[in-house]
Amino acid sequence: MKESISSRQLGVLCAVSIFANKILLLPSLLYENAKSDGLFVVGLLFLVDLLILFSFFHLKKKFPVQSFKEILIYFFGKIVTKVIFLAFAVFFMFKVFLIYSTSFIYLKQQVYQGEFAILAIICVLPVINHAALTGLRSMARTIEMFFYIVAFGFVLCLAISTLTYKSSPLFFTSSLGDFASTAFRHIFSFGDYLFLFLIIDKVTLTQKDKKRVLKYVFFAIFLVLILFFLFYSLYQITAFMHNNALSDILIFSVVFNAVGRIDIIAMLTIMFLAIFQMELFHYCFCDAFVNFLPKLNKIFAIVTFDIFFFIVYLMLIGKYENMVIQVEVWLPYLTIMLNYLLPLLLGLFSFKKKSVKNQQIIPNDEEKREEKGMSEEVKI
Repeated sequence: MKESISSRQLGVLCAVSIFANKILLLPSLLYENAKSDGLFVVGLLFLVDLLILFSFFHLKKKFPVQSFKEILIYFFGKIVTKVIFLAFAVFFMFKVFLIYSTSFIYLKQQVYQGEFAILAIICVLPVINHAALTGLRSMARTIEMFFYIVAFGFVLCLAISTLTYKSSPLFFTSSLGDFASTAFRHIFSFGDYLFLFLIIDKVTLTQKDKKRVLKYVFFAIFLVLILFFLFYSLYQITAFMHNNALSDILIFSVVFNAVGRIDIIAMLTIMFLAIFQMELFHYCFCDAFVNFLPKLNKIFAIVTFDIFFFIVYLMLIGKYENMVIQVEVWLPYLTIMLNYLLPLLLGLFSFKKKSVKNQQIIPNDEEKREEKGMSEEVKI
């Protein structure tokens, strides 16, 4: 299987995706409307996303070797499939934009404390472009190699913050309307398993492999929920003012005996996670782009991404508030269509289908021409 990855690497990619857009700005944004009940908002969206993960497992069982493009054409036809891949490309492009925007503002405030936009772009774009160009297997191996170090840094940040824990936050203070609207407005920060559908033909999943993936998934979810709980415990009233959750939970213990500042742990963890997340979603953008325009290769996809990156940077990323507005206004609708409606339809359509064992379920153009030629020879 070309560019196939192991179940451990798949679990690591899922964990990295779960951390995306949740450990810096999201706790603060959720607190503005849902207060400390933002913890339950996150828990609810995690549960809904788990349904999407099991939908992927079901689809993989029905189509064990087929690509996502073949599956979509099988159910929806070529035109609808192209529209879906275009929507996927937009979705993952803005995933990268949001991660870059939040990480850039964090580093600007905590490290450089000044303008370093050009330097950041020069450092980031070549790295994620190279990851997308080298392919899924190389990227997954790299992320797997550093994941345990990053996870240790995440756990260490949570452990240190418990030294200043005072009391649990007040829950059930928001109305049902605020709870629902908050969940909808920030749903784009989820959709953690949507990338799995794009690489469905690059993984082999037995029952044991599924359990291994779920271990990484539940581990990442547990860490995020603990982060939200500790964050709301430390900043019960002023949580909306603190935009860098993983780093801010260390603010009361940044000087530890004679060691000095220890927020460097959070800083390195955030930097590594941001790079890994942007690499993963950039790869997904390129994959969706090539499936949308199959006559163009991955290099054209990377160039297109870089052009849009600079354009969107001037319009949105460079203006932090504008990026947040886009995330809350129209991107939730795109997330609902791709992350919920599409897997639901695929699950319903494939529920009564038998497992497709053959390598190709959609004949390509060459096969069609051969079949047409053979039929003409028979007529002669």
